[in-house]
This record gives sequence, structure tokens and C-alpha cells, in this order.
Amino acid sequence: MAKNQKNIKKAPAPVAIKPISKDVDFISVKLALILLVAFTFITLVPSLRNGFVFWDDPQYVTENPYMGASLHTFFTTYWLSNYHPLTMMGYSAIHHFAGNNPLAYHFTDLVIHILNTVLVFYIIYNLLQQKNIVIAFVTALLFGIHPMHVESVTWISELKDVLYTFFFLSALLSYVVYVQNKLQLKYLAAALGLFVISLLAKGQAVTLPVCFLLVDYFIGRKWSLRIITEKVLFFALSVTFGIVAIKAQGTAINQDYTHSFQNLFWGFYGLSMYIVKSVFPFRLSGIYPYPYTGVRDIPLIAYISPLLIIGIAALAYIKWRKNKFVIFGLLFFLGNIVTVLKFIPVGDAIIADRYSYIPYIGLFFIAGYLCSLLMKNEKIKKTTLYATGAIILVGISSLSFARTMVWKDSYSFWGDVIKKQPNYWRAYYCIGEEYYNIGKYDSAMVYFTKATVSDKLCPPDPYMWRGVTELEKLNNIDGAIVDFQKVIDFPNKSDPSQIDGRLNLGLAYFRKGQTEPAIKLYNEVIAMVPNEPKAYFQRGLAYDKGNNTDAAVKDYTQAIAIAPNYLDAYLNRGGTYVDKLNKFDLGIADFNKVLELSPDNMDAITDIGIANYKKGDFKDAITWFNNAISKSSGNGRTLYLRALCYAGTQNYAKAIDDAKQAQKLGLSVDQALIKQWEAGAGK
Repeated sequence: MAKNQKNIKKAPAPVAIKPISKDVDFISVKLALILLVAFTFITLVPSLRNGFVFWDDPQYVTENPYMGASLHTFFTTYWLSNYHPLTMMGYSAIHHFAGNNPLAYHFTDLVIHILNTVLVFYIIYNLLQQKNIVIAFVTALLFGIHPMHVESVTWISELKDVLYTFFFLSALLSYVVYVQNKLQLKYLAAALGLFVISLLAKGQAVTLPVCFLLVDYFIGRKWSLRIITEKVLFFALSVTFGIVAIKAQGTAINQDYTHSFQNLFWGFYGLSMYIVKSVFPFRLSGIYPYPYTGVRDIPLIAYISPLLIIGIAALAYIKWRKNKFVIFGLLFFLGNIVTVLKFIPVGDAIIADRYSYIPYIGLFFIAGYLCSLLMKNEKIKKTTLYATGAIILVGISSLSFARTMVWKDSYSFWGDVIKKQPNYWRAYYCIGEEYYNIGKYDSAMVYFTKATVSDKLCPPDPYMWRGVTELEKLNNIDGAIVDFQKVIDFPNKSDPSQIDGRLNLGLAYFRKGQTEPAIKLYNEVIAMVPNEPKAYFQRGLAYDKGNNTDAAVKDYTQAIAIAPNYLDAYLNRGGTYVDKLNKFDLGIADFNKVLELSPDNMDAITDIGIANYKKGDFKDAITWFNNAISKSSGNGRTLYLRALCYAGTQNYAKAIDDAKQAQKLGLSVDQALIKQWEAGAGK
């Protein structure tokens, strides 16, 4: 019996770690949690008074076409270069109950951030086997109130950040409990489920398995086959969602900064900036453009940045290679920040405050460890230590409190960016768009112009929007032509603006009555993008204006073939059938199609009335005009059209009444025609 017992495999015992001796009971766990929640809430509470910011907030909330969409839609859609179905469902749920009330979105973000802060505390507290509350408290407190974390909490568009982090940290806590509780699989299974949910909130969660390995290292688990096998599914999910995330970000890769040699320095520069701002969180900005020299050359500081990283790595190896606290913290930071370093440039920002949200836990852990050591140092007076800590705490909290209010609205946010980045085009451009959206077109023009002159490397966007404002709102067609021409003169011929620039320039020429250059531009677009329906539609307008009716109908038809729900194409083809080809039934069929897609479309309703009038079906025409008038009683043109139909049925009294009512609404009516009707009525 004894020999058989030798072969029985016992469940592995929990791994014991002895990081440092149990600390003095600085505070109890309950008090620690109360303080964490209170400090975090007080620091970030101004966010509850903030509104939306014109930087992704409209796309995620106020103009999001997926609010209330089906689960299938959420899980099969990329949105703003991200795959995050759970986040999209979150926005939809908040919108269902609160609509576009910004308070609901800010409150949700703040509550989840506070929960994340509590999770950080429990992760560290349990990682240290509940032996060091100081490290856990300091780590969580810095996580809760650090200025670099304000963006993740106060920017409505970053629901994905706090949401994925909640499930990420929950999964990490489950894993810590798993390795310290006889490797019970229920905790590993919980971690796996939470990991999947986190990935569905944001692809940045792919680094979680690396955190598991760091936990194994910290507690001293011996390398074994089990350590590998228990993480196979986690790494498989990371690879899968990583591929999905790269695919979603594909169109956001910035070709202007994509140079194999330079990318190395951009990555190290970003890493250096994250380290510096963790200690000195000053001059924070909503966006940090690439620090180019003016001709898109790398500045000296970027070339030096690898030396800083090498120096930190060398110091860590020489001085702390046997100190698991420092090594764990540094590797946790590096393992979670590496995926957002711009070794592959995405967008036009070199770093972002929000990307520090999880990675900084590693650096804050080191800070907590140092605080714990200081508290145990008998040479340092506790009153001095507490006073210094309080001053640092108040300073950090004050910076974050002030930073939170920067996100009040678009003007305060982008105005702050202008203060920090005065030569960056996007800040001026976004304020210009905000003014455009509220109808202050002159102010919009001022900021679009500032965008073009402040930044030598300004992209086509401000020129495009300045041209749109001139064309659509200020009736400055010549100015619009100049701006659209600048757009298509930009060297990057693969930029989408090359298409829109030509479409808009063609429209400007069309509005000016110059159809030949307009058609030439539309031909260029069709050669570049054969399935662009707008190009066929606008070329159809140009052909129509030039009385090339058959070509116009052909182009409208092609636009409809590419985009079957193209309302304007149906309306214009129907109008051409009725007005120029006398094919009234075909025109009516097109207008009816518009009504199928948009039942209250006034143009289609009125146009069917016109088509019937031209056919001589005055009674049917009157029915349609009645419909139109019931929906828009103040339309003098429709009243006059109905008057013509009444005259066609020899009901001159009603014709006269409609004509006079149309006159009262400001429509000019031929007095000779009214006299003719009066004669017919015997007046």
C-alpha cells in the first residue's frame, strides 16, 4: 500500500511569497476602500458637469446610426477603426434610458472607473497575500486620481477604455485568486470568460495573458507544462482578437509617418514620454502630434529616446534584477504599453493619455513599494512622511481636478489643445467644424484658415471644409474652387480626399454653369473608383444641365444600380423623365420608389402631382397636391400648382383662391392669368 501511495499526485500547494514582512496596519481594508472611492470621486466629479466634445463623441452618441441596433449588427461591425461590440451595446443601452443627456454617459464612466480603482486595490492586496496594504492602497490611489487617467474617464468616447479595463482587471483578479487557491479551475474558467468580455469591449485587452505570466513570475511559480497549457486558450484569443484589431485599424495607419527606420525611434520616443509623464504629468494635451521638425524629419529628442530606455533597462538589471517588485512593475508597464507604441504609426498622435490607463498600474506598483519601504525606515519621521505624502496627493488631485474641467465642451477642450500645440492644425479645424455645425459660418472660416496657416504639414481636411462652407453656405463659388483645387493638388494621391475633392470641385463648376470641367472631374473619379455612385449622379446632373438627356438618365440609372436606395438619383431621373422626355409613368414610378424609402418625402409627393398635371390627370394631381399641402401648408408653390390643376378642371373659383393664397405667402403669380380665370368664373 505504501508503494502505491508514492505514485499519487497531490494538488499543488499555493505558492508562498515573501515580498517583505507584513506592514504596520496603516489603515484597514475598509478604510482604504472608503478613502479610495472618496478621493477618486472628489477629484473627478467635475466631469459630471461636462458635455459632449466634438472629437468622436458625435459618432459614438449623438450621431451614432447603431443606437438600438441588433446584436448581429454590433458583432459584425467595425466602428471608428475599432471592433468593440460590447462598448457599442453599452452606448446603445445608455441612450435607450437617457437619450443624449451627457450626464448619463459621464456618470457611467466615473462609476466604472471607481470600480476599476477598487479592483486594482484587491489585485495588489491579494497578489501580496494580504500582507501589505500600503502598496495596494498607493497603487490604487494613483490609478484613481493620476492626471494621465483623466482622459479615459471624462471623455465620453472612452467608455471602451474603462469598460474593457473593468473586465480585464476582474479577469486578472480571478487569476491571482486561482494561483493562490490550489489552482482551482473555476477561477481560471472565470478569468477566461471575463477575458472574452474584455476583448469584446476593446482589443487592447490582448495583453492579459502576459500579465498572467508576470503574476507567475512574481509569486515564484516554477516553470512547468501546466503553466503553458493553462494559458493556451488565452493566448489563442489574444492572437485572434489582435488580428481583428489590426484589420479594424488598417485604414487608420498613417502613411505620412510610416518609414521602417523612423518607426523605431517613434516607438522609443513614445515610451520615453509615457515614463516621463507618469512622474511629471504637466502640459497634458488631448492630442500629442508627432514632434516633426517642419519637414517631417525626426527631431533630436526622438533619436536620443532609445538611450533613455536603454539606461533605465540597464539600471533595472544592475541594481534591481533580483527585486521582484521593481521588475514586475516595469514589465507590467512595458507588456501593456507596447501594443500602443507607434512602431506602426496609427493616426497622427505619437502618444495618448488614455493608453496609460492599465500600463501605469505597473509604475504605480513600484511607487507603492517605495512608499512601503519609506514607512518602514525608522530614520524617517512619520509626520514628515505623512505631510509629504499629503502634499503630493493634493498636488496630483488638483492637477486632475483642473484637467477634468478641460473636457467641459469642444471649445474648452480644443482651446486647451491650441495652448499646448499652437502649430497643430486639427485643433483649429475641429473648432471650425463645431462653428459650422451651429451655423456660425464666418467663425468657421476663421478657424479653417487658421488650420491651414498654423501647420506647414496641414492635410487637405481644412481646405475641404473651407471650400464646403464657401460653396454651400457663403455662395463664394470661386473661393470654393480654389480650395477644392488645393485638395486635389496634395501629393498623396491615395488619400480619400482625392475623391471628395474632385466631387466637390465638379459640383462647384456645375453650380457656376461650367459643365465641361465638371464632367471631366467626374470622369477622373469614375476612373479612380468605378463604383462611386455620387460620381455618376453628379455627372448625370451635368449632362442634364447640358441637355444631354440620354446620358443623364444613363448615369442616374448607374448610380441607382450601385446604390439602390439613392433617393436623389430616383428624384432626378424621375424629373428628367417628366420634364424632358414626357415619360410620365416612368417618372411617377421613380417618385413612388422614393416614397417607399422615405414615405414623407415632400419632393416626391409634389413631383407626382406635377407629373399627373403634365399628363392631364388633373384630379389625381390635385389629390397629390392636397397631400403635400396638408404636410406643408405654408408652401406657396404647391398652392399655385394646385391652382393650375383646378383651372384645368375649370374650377376657376378654387384656382383663384389658391393663387391669391400663394401670393400672400410670397409667391409671384401672373396677374393676367388670374384675370383670365376670373373671366372664366364669370366675375
